[in-house]
Amino acid sequence: MEGYPQSNAEEIPDGIGRPTDAILLERIGRGDQQAFSQLYLYYQPRLVKYCARVLRDDLAQAADVVDEAMFDIWRSAGSFAGRSKPSTWIYSIARNKVISWLRKTSEVGLDDESLLEALVDPAATPHEELAMNDMKQQLLRLIDQLSDEHREVLRLTYFEDLSVKEVADLLGISENTVKTRMFYARKRMAQLLDKAGITNVDL
Repeated sequence: MEGYPQSNAEEIPDGIGRPTDAILLERIGRGDQQAFSQLYLYYQPRLVKYCARVLRDDLAQAADVVDEAMFDIWRSAGSFAGRSKPSTWIYSIARNKVISWLRKTSEVGLDDESLLEALVDPAATPHEELAMNDMKQQLLRLIDQLSDEHREVLRLTYFEDLSVKEVADLLGISENTVKTRMFYARKRMAQLLDKAGITNVDL
């Protein structure tokens, strides 16, 4: 697609050390392709998962819709005024794209209840966000009681949202080692959570 910058997965690591979304959008608005690569690498897999929920798990079609959304983000980043969270703005663009695609091609009516639920705005309400932040702080305190190796893999997977492969590449260890550490880290965390009386966390 003409004018669409190419993301460079080898150049820009996802997750750790990434500038804030607002900073990236500001840079993208000035034509910074490296900033766009960072935003693309972070959000593309998340948006694909989000869109695939209403595309019958058609990941290829979801990826096409997301690429169109990311192209719109590249073109309109300079118009982001900060009236909402950057993530809300980004997800809303993807949401509009998938709704538009469904209107053109799908036999499923857009008033279908399950469809509307699947396309609900993923941004949390202030109350939900406060509860999530409180839970996150509790989890961080418990994670600090783990060994360095176990704490590291949990932080990268749960809070940086990296895949097993990404963690393995980042730490220079095998994927099997990451999985083993995750197994024992989860086992220890389950004990700590039970002791703290926290039962609504999925490990």
